[in-house]
Amino acid sequence: MDISSEKAEVLQRVEQVNDLALIRAIKNLLDFGLTRQAENEAMEQSIQRGLNDSKLGQVRPHNEVMTEFREKYKS
Repeated sequence: MDISSEKAEVLQRVEQVNDLALIRAIKNLLDFGLTRQAENEAMEQSIQRGLNDSKLGQVRPHNEVMTEFREKYKS
């Protein structure tokens, strides 16, 4: 089954539900899934930006970053 068919089936089945608690649970599940989807997309974009920076030579050595980090957050 393709995604459109799956969505149509889900919608059809949700229309048959008369249990408020179940509807709320479905809404919560959808909210969770959509949040995760947005987070995954943002992460993929961030990784792609990092890879592009690397290809352009816009990087710094790890030890340089860690030295700067340690200086900034000394206790």
